[in-house]
Amino acid sequence: MPQAALFPLPSVPVSDEELAETLRIAMARAGRLPRTADLFLCGLCADYLVAELHGAGFRVVRHGGSEPGR
Repeated sequence: MPQAALFPLPSVPVSDEELAETLRIAMARAGRLPRTADLFLCGLCADYLVAELHGAGFRVVRHGGSEPGR
């Protein structure tokens, strides 16, 4: 049985900009459109998803100790 950490690291809220950038990069990897069109559409979708997550009451956090990056 896994044991929880005695002193868990705090979760750190992720900025809207970082969340949108992460979503944009994840969606852009499909590579089906020309790169500029792909990045433009993925950017719009990422911004829309961030707004919808906020509207639904979600809060995206990074577990303490995790470094930003991919």
